Amino acid sequence: MSRPRSGIAARAVGSLFILPFAAGLLIWPYGTLPLTALLIVLAAREGAQIVGAISGGASASWSAALLVGPLAALVVVGPVEAVACWVLTLLALIALQLTRALRVKRGSVAPYARSLFGTVATAVWLSPLLLLPLFGFLSGDTPAPWIAWLLAVVWSADTGAYLIGRRFGRRKLAPLISPRKSVEGLIGGLLTATTLGAAAAVAWLDAPLLWALPVSFLVAVAAEAGDLIESLFKRAAGIKNSATLIPGHGGVLDRIDSLLLAAPVALLAAIMLEIARFFLSGN
Repeated sequence: MSRPRSGIAARAVGSLFILPFAAGLLIWPYGTLPLTALLIVLAAREGAQIVGAISGGASASWSAALLVGPLAALVVVGPVEAVACWVLTLLALIALQLTRALRVKRGSVAPYARSLFGTVATAVWLSPLLLLPLFGFLSGDTPAPWIAWLLAVVWSADTGAYLIGRRFGRRKLAPLISPRKSVEGLIGGLLTATTLGAAAAVAWLDAPLLWALPVSFLVAVAAEAGDLIESLFKRAAGIKNSATLIPGHGGVLDRIDSLLLAAPVALLAAIMLEIARFFLSGN
């Protein structure tokens, strides 16, 4: 019993590092924007290591630049300039790797192709993090309630799956991808996230229960899928944890992997809710 208890204690200690960061994400815009950029930089460092081990190379700095640059342009200038910034950054990366490849006289140019592919793949994998500030533009005021609800669903799914899986887990969910995950833990996590997420949506978003229940369930499913995707990548790369930055949780990417699929689903659901509210209001 000492090992399960020590694991829970380590996760509790790690949460002391995570909660202040999460609270900062709710402060719009001076917390949300810089902390999103910081998340991207930290996650790119870990993601490039994983993707690079699979593809044969990846640049963390360029992966981060492909995301942070457009985010900064969106905030400072506008969406058109953000797209232009992304295109220019991508072209600069391609030009750099192509120039390096053209200088090779002997040997193989494959490392440059692999690095280019791995860098872009890492940026694509982490790109949903850019959606966090968009909740603010969607609401026209502050994204705090939406981000708080999203984090509540994602973390309750993770915590519910962990605790229930520890206590009742018998059947392996994906033994070749994540041996510790169980079917019982998955069901427990989905039920926990659906219940708490629906309650949070009604309280924080003033959303109808008819919307809150199915959407919280879908976001929880996406969160669990995002976790499995990172586990799949780590298994292919031969890496157990993306890093050891957060006690009991691994790296930053281990903590936010669920967001990478949950955020797009949540944003789509938010857009649909706002559209429904618009038409129902008679405007």
